[in-house]
Amino acid sequence: MGNERWYRWYGASQAIASMLLVNGYWLLFNLPVLLLALGLIFPSSPRQFLFSLIGLIISFPSILLPATFALFGVMRRWLYYQETRQAIGGTFWRLYRENYRRSVAAGLFFGSLALLLLGSFRQIDSFQLPLLAVGYLFLSIILLLWLLYFICDSVHLAAPLRTALIKSFFIIFWAPFQTLMLLGMLSGLALLLVLIHPLLAGLIVGGLGSQCACYSYLRIIQKAQAKAASADE
Repeated sequence: MGNERWYRWYGASQAIASMLLVNGYWLLFNLPVLLLALGLIFPSSPRQFLFSLIGLIISFPSILLPATFALFGVMRRWLYYQETRQAIGGTFWRLYRENYRRSVAAGLFFGSLALLLLGSFRQIDSFQLPLLAVGYLFLSIILLLWLLYFICDSVHLAAPLRTALIKSFFIIFWAPFQTLMLLGMLSGLALLLVLIHPLLAGLIVGGLGSQCACYSYLRIIQKAQAKAASADE
């Protein structure tokens, strides 16, 4: 009994350590993005603000998305294949290189949609048109879920870019329960990050967020495979 409890604690500590480590790699690869974000939040001059803003726009497809693809790929291997959590650095770097071109293309696509949505939102008065503001918030959530499902689908299957974009969009509405569950988990994670210290939040935000998204996506895939198997019978 004592040994069994010790093994459980040991397994839990290993899982936490692995989560912190893979999140650390994600933060390390995103270090330029973090520095640019600090420059945008605390600019010393209008010129630095503009420089940081342009840098963030460029780094979204070229730095942030490739590192996020690699993070999701590691999480997918842990959840789907139940792989041992070893050689995390080598796996992260390999997935980073394998998905770089695809992640840059996705970053340009989703970044353009986000900029278009943001530019349109700035043209309205949210106080005079509250329903329209709520509509923009809804579209922003849909865009975020679309991006998350697309990343999950890209690291899970080798589908063409256009096919993956279409499929990941319709997954949002094909599996509304799982989508709402994912949205609830992300909302809970966001609340947790608000309540705890920002430095502690940075240690877990990437790992927990990617794990929530990958878990929901894999549940949807398993559900679709079960339906297909029952239909064949």
